[in-house]
Amino acid sequence: MFSVLRILFVLAVLLIGFGAFKYQRTRDRFWLRMISWVLFGVLGLLLMFFAGLAFERLSVG
Repeated sequence: MFSVLRILFVLAVLLIGFGAFKYQRTRDRFWLRMISWVLFGVLGLLLMFFAGLAFERLSVG
């Protein structure tokens, strides 16, 4: 599971970096929206992973 989190983190960093690069060149607000979508998506996935881990931990012990 932690390898999935690492892959998601790397993809998020790459997408945010690419979006920032494209925004600086074009000043198109789409890239700012894409950066916010990526951030909210990653935060949502991390919240789901955390909730799953907490639920698993509480149900086992």
